[in-house]
Amino acid sequence: MMDWFERLSSREKGAVALALILALLIGGRALVQSAFGDASMERRLLAVRKVELQKMESLSQEYRRLKGTAVTSSTALKPGETLYAFLDEMAGVSGIRSQVSYMKPSSVKSRDGKVSLSVVEMKVVDLAMAELTAFLYRVETTGDLVRVRGISLMRIEKNQLLTAVISIETVTL
Repeated sequence: MMDWFERLSSREKGAVALALILALLIGGRALVQSAFGDASMERRLLAVRKVELQKMESLSQEYRRLKGTAVTSSTALKPGETLYAFLDEMAGVSGIRSQVSYMKPSSVKSRDGKVSLSVVEMKVVDLAMAELTAFLYRVETTGDLVRVRGISLMRIEKNQLLTAVISIETVTL
C-alpha cells in the first residue's frame, strides 16, 4: 500500500503530506465544534427562538380573546328579536318610520342549518340626506353584527329629497 507513496517525487510527497495535514486539521476542527458546539451561536439561536415563542403566545392569546368575543356576540339581535323588528325600531328612533315605503324580510339558511343570514330590503321615500345618514349611523353603530349590504339612491330634483333602497343583513344562529 505504501508502494505508491515511495514512487512519488519529494515534491509530490510534500503536497500529499500537506493535503493530509489540512484534511486532519479541518476534520479535527469540525469534530471539536460538533462535540462541544459553538455556545455563542446556540445562545443567539435560543434568544431568537424565545422571541418567536413570545410572539406566538401573544397571538394565541389574542386569537382566544377574539374567538371568545365571536362566540358571545354570535347573534346580532337580542334573543327573540328579528332583523325586521330591529330595523323598524331604528327607523322609529331616527324619525323616518313614516317615510318607509316597504320592508321585505328574507332569510337564507346555511347548508349545515346552524347559521342563518337574515336580509331586509327597505325602501324609504322623501328622505333628506341628514335623515338617511342618521339612520345608517344608528344601524351601523349599534354594536351588533348588523351591516348595510347595499344601498341605492335616487334623487328627486324638485325638492332635493332622496329615495333610498337599503339592503341590510345580519347573521343569526
